Amino acid sequence: MREAVIVKGVGGLYTVRKDGKPYVCRARGIFRKEALTPVIGDYVEISEIDEEKMEAVIDEVFERRNKLVRPSVANVDQLAIVIAPIFPKPDFLLIDRLIITALYKGITPILVINKSDQDRLACDEIRKEYKHALQSIVITCAITGEGIEELKSLLEDKITVMCGQSGVGKSTILNSILETQVMETGDISDKTKRGKHTTRHSEMFSLKEMDGYVIDSPGFSMYELGEIAPIELQKYYPELDGKTFCKFQDCSHTKELGCMVDELIENGLFPEGRYDRYKYIYEELKEKELNKYK
Repeated sequence: MREAVIVKGVGGLYTVRKDGKPYVCRARGIFRKEALTPVIGDYVEISEIDEEKMEAVIDEVFERRNKLVRPSVANVDQLAIVIAPIFPKPDFLLIDRLIITALYKGITPILVINKSDQDRLACDEIRKEYKHALQSIVITCAITGEGIEELKSLLEDKITVMCGQSGVGKSTILNSILETQVMETGDISDKTKRGKHTTRHSEMFSLKEMDGYVIDSPGFSMYELGEIAPIELQKYYPELDGKTFCKFQDCSHTKELGCMVDELIENGLFPEGRYDRYKYIYEELKEKELNKYK
């Protein structure tokens, strides 16, 4: 990793971590002129360092590998999608959208099935649903500590955004990983069985005794599928990409004759639920494409 990185931005001031120390920085006016706003995760060059006041100035923002819009974060290596097995009820369509967005942006998706104490069998079923789509699936329980060390090993030397529905335990996991109380934790509403929001802003935390950063996102509206053409969707489904030998080269894997998807499903290589959601997203993208120039 580069030595200086923005870990927090509030009200035009940026906290930059350099050599293990946090500096409160302002950005030079040239960034406004160039319509460039520094964001969390940006690797930067700073100068005019005041060690007494712990202040500095951002001179340069280095080229970004990628950027998410919500939350506004750059240079993300991994997207850790946190869910619970029972409640809050997993939103599998949202999970699939987040996986697609991550792969589209060149980000490695990780699925974290937290609160394993709710229902171990449900955890195993979810892992089965995604075992051909993801390289890393971790089952955790922040209360017992199950899976926390395994998750920590995946975060080393990476910038990881942690996202998911409220109430799935993102903040509790983060507190366990960092071995300190850095985030407020919330409960599940007895009435709605949904989580209560606890994260109010995005902030990047340095992992203890290892290189790497974790960002707890306050929202999960980060999926960005608008730029993906319907026919390109299959590229972001590892179960499909390079694994089908359909009759027609431009097969969309939705309803064409000679499509090999049925064979993948029969052989247990593409879960039917994932395929149904693939068709739903495909039609959604197709509709957007048709309405693009109306």
